[in-house]
This record gives sequence, C-alpha cells and structure tokens, in this order.
Amino acid sequence: MPTEPLPTPTGTLSELLRTLAAERPQAEALAYPGFAFGGRELRLSFAQLDARVDALARGLMAWGVQARDAVALWSVNVPDWIPLEYALARVGAVLVTVNTALSADEVAYVLRQSGARWVLHPTRNGSNECSSTLDELLSRPDVPLPRLAGRAWLPAAPHERPPEGVLTTGVEAAAGTSPARPRGRLPSLEELVDRGGQISAQLLASREAGCLPGDVVNVQYTSGTTGLPKGVMLSHVNLLSTAVALGHQLTLRPDDRTVLMVPLFHCFGCVVAVLASHVRRAAICAIQAFEPADALRLIEDERCTVLFGVPTMFAAMLADPALKQRNTRTLRTGFAAGAPCPEALMHDIITQLHCAGMSVAYGLTEAAPGVSGSRPDDSVEVRCQTIGKPLRGVDVRLVDLDTHKDVPEGQTGELWARGPNVMLGYHDDARATASAIVEGGWLRTGDLARRREDRNLVIVGRAKEIIIRGGENIAPAEVESALRSHPDILDAAVVGVPHERYGEEVACAVVLRQGATLNPAAYEAHLTGHLAPFKQPAHWRAVERFPLTGSGKVQRYKLAQQMAAQLGRADQDQGDDA
Repeated sequence: MPTEPLPTPTGTLSELLRTLAAERPQAEALAYPGFAFGGRELRLSFAQLDARVDALARGLMAWGVQARDAVALWSVNVPDWIPLEYALARVGAVLVTVNTALSADEVAYVLRQSGARWVLHPTRNGSNECSSTLDELLSRPDVPLPRLAGRAWLPAAPHERPPEGVLTTGVEAAAGTSPARPRGRLPSLEELVDRGGQISAQLLASREAGCLPGDVVNVQYTSGTTGLPKGVMLSHVNLLSTAVALGHQLTLRPDDRTVLMVPLFHCFGCVVAVLASHVRRAAICAIQAFEPADALRLIEDERCTVLFGVPTMFAAMLADPALKQRNTRTLRTGFAAGAPCPEALMHDIITQLHCAGMSVAYGLTEAAPGVSGSRPDDSVEVRCQTIGKPLRGVDVRLVDLDTHKDVPEGQTGELWARGPNVMLGYHDDARATASAIVEGGWLRTGDLARRREDRNLVIVGRAKEIIIRGGENIAPAEVESALRSHPDILDAAVVGVPHERYGEEVACAVVLRQGATLNPAAYEAHLTGHLAPFKQPAHWRAVERFPLTGSGKVQRYKLAQQMAAQLGRADQDQGDDA
C-alpha cells in the first residue's frame, strides 16, 4: 500500500535548528512559563535556543564527549532537555533516553547495554531519587559499569544546588569491573557550559560538519512487554522523516503553539511534540510533568493550539474541576496515541476541551515512531475505531504470518511498514534486528491488522500475543474489546496459560468499577453472541491494576505468569483438600 512520498530530510537535527534560527530568529521556539531564572520566565526565541545549544555543545566537548559517544539523559522534562537533544546531535553524540520510572537494576541494564559513557540527571525524577540511585549503582561491585566516564547534574527547579554523590573517574576500568569512585559535589550543567569557553567556534563547526543525516542520533529502549528492552537505533533521517510526516498530517503552522505534557524520554515527546512542531516552525510550551490543572492553565495562559497526549491524560483533564474555569477554545488539533481512544472520550475532547481536530496516531519506537494516523477532518468513528491511513512516505503491507505473502483484501495479517522512518536496527543485537527488519527493508510491527473498504487500518491484536487454543488462533484485543463494554468492567487483559489438552487456555484479568464484584457467569453471558465459545476466557481474576511497563503498556508475560501461578496454587489446594 504505497503512499505519496514527502521529501526525505537531507540534513541533521542541528542543521534544522540553524535554519530556524536564520529564518525566524525572533519567533518563540520554547517556553517554560512556570520555570523562572532571576524572576523571569524561561522563554527562548529560535536564535536564543540556537545560542543555548551552541553553549551546551561546547560544554559537552570540553567535558570530553566525543562523536558517537552514548550520553544517557535520565530526566523529567527539565528546561534544558530539548536544548540538550539538539546539542548532543550537534556534537555527533548519541542521546540515550532513559525512562524516569525505571528501577535501579533497569537503569543499570540500559547504561550497560547502550555502552553509555556519560549520564545527565537531576536530583530526583518525581518520586524517583535518581541521584542516590546512581550513587548506589556506582558503588555496587555486582553492577559493572566500566565505560561510564562522567555524570553531571541538571537543575529541575530554579534555586536548586548540585548534590553530593559518587563521582566517576573519567577513565575506563578493566573489563567486568567497576573502578573505586570517590564522593564529592556533582558537576552541574552550567559548570560544563563555563568549561565550554575553551572550545572555539571553529572546533565546534568542525565537529558539527562531521555529523551525517544517516548517523545514529538517538537510542530509545523499547517497553519490554515480552522481556528485556532492546535499544532502538534512530538516525537524524528517521526522526525528521516522522516529524515532517506528522506535521503535514496535522497541517501544523508557524503560528501554532504546542502543549508539551508528554515525557520527552519517549518518541511521543522528543520526536512528535518537539520535532514535528519545529519542522513546521511552531513554538513549544512545556510543563515539567503532567498534572491536569497545570496543563489546562498552560493552554489558557499560552493560548495553545496543538495538544499531544495519551487518552488517560485527556480523561484526567476532563475530570479536573479546573476545566470549568479554563478557556481551552484556542485548541485546534493534535494527536491521541499510545492506547485506543474510546468514542465517548473523543467526543468529550472535541466538545469540552474544544479540540475539534484531535486525531489518532499509531506507531512504534522502531518506526521513529509514526506509521499511520487519522486526519483532523475524519469522523469520530474513523478516529476511534481505526488507526487511520499510512502517513505520507510510509508504505504498509498486511502479511500472512506463515507465508509472508500479502493477505486478500479485508483479511487480517501482520502489519509491515517501510520508509525513511524505519530504525537502523537494535543496538548490539543483530539477531533481533534480522527478525524485525526483513528483506526489502520491511519492519515487522508485530501487530495484526485489517484494511477496511475505506482504506483505513484497524488493529485487531498482536501477533506475538496470539493465543492458540486447540489449533484456534485467538487475538486478546478482540476479547478485551468485548469485555470493556460490560458495565462492571473498567479494563480487561487477556493472556494464554498452559493447558494439558488444548495447549493454551484463555485467562482474563479484569479491573472492576467501584462496588462491583467478580462475576464470571455474567461476563460469559455478555460475551455470548459477541464471540465464539472457544474465545471466551476459562479463568478469571479481579485485580486493582495490571503489571505495566514504564510507558503504561500491559506486561502480558508477567500477567500470564501471575495467572498461571494462581491456577497452580488453586490446583494444589484442590489436591490438598482431596
């Protein structure tokens, strides 16, 4: 299913910002209204942003950051996050984004697997004391981080001071060991900027000239719904291709003002919200972490026109009492992504948040992340029941899982995508790369989809999540969708558990509405007529929440383990009773 191509970006992230600074030097590029230095709100024009990026780039070079060095950024949306995204690209380094919700062991895995040489972080990320977490990791002999040469501190509030912590030595330890590390006050980002005075404009220009559009500029770690995360390597071309396509899809304009409330450590933040806005010359208005009342205040105060978020964010904003006191009628368009958006919620986004052009987008990190999306003028049914059509420049196929041939029109197949947005591969994992990107440059998304007569695509499940019960394939998403329409069920997650006769049996965990009790007979009666009998769950469990990844996706392998363990205990209890 080829689409009309858009011009493939031929430059780098740094060249994009240089162009913006030359074309629109006085236009606002970035605003952090709640963040003040010296009593003044932080607001940067494109020329000022470019100058800040130059200063940071020199500081990074003075610190010792070399081209192709991996630099981990473990931080909430602090004011220098976006300037650092551009600055690291300017010096040819690789930005390794680290989810702020990760545990100490998960952070250690990312640092080790990515080969990170440098880490930038604030004192804390929300409730996560990341500075002390890194102290712990750097002090543990069982967590070798031999390549780590430096860490620096980022301010997350105007009057913060750098904390003390375990310092890195600036030299590599022997393989498989961690060097003895002293304690002291952590160097701050501003101290690095001060050091940058020794780097001449000529040295920076020479470094910048060596950066190529096809170079790796970002490594994003996947959510790990099926096991350990993989490092997705993305180039300048990958990121800018998606930015151009999504900006075109929403017809973003230079007078637009984008709400940045999604985390920058995901592609939704640093690519969709930031780069799609900037390639269309629009401004970004940011808050450090999502709070419904703060987001609503930002929209009103900054007269924002573009809104990006996940459905749960929009639901929280609609439920917040502040909505009645805030004027959001400046909103024009945006994307809901990351999870299905129910029609009732979309209707409220349009009528109560007044964002008439809210659309849906589908993608995955490996596609940087855009694959398809609806358009602002599509019907609510298309926006909520489909993932729209492929983005300009992205080709898709629906492929039989066994034969790898295209399925007939209207039938379900695995969704494959190809375009300049497709990742370079997984870091240090050639086998996984070869499995994900097949002959012809096609990316296997792992999602099952079908194409409607109107050419819009519908996701029906995950290929790897397919439950095979007695030879019958069952897509969990189909069962979950039917269950969510039951009045007592807020959410449902379906997994396969081992079964002696059928190979796998269907098990379901449900989150119930307040006051409801688990009632499998009622759910089975509700499903009758909607689903074939073999698709109906045989085992049920009520839970307060599902095991989730840092990006909010259900970790199905963990849920399956929990359900299987519960069934095993039940069998043991029955045996003991006998």
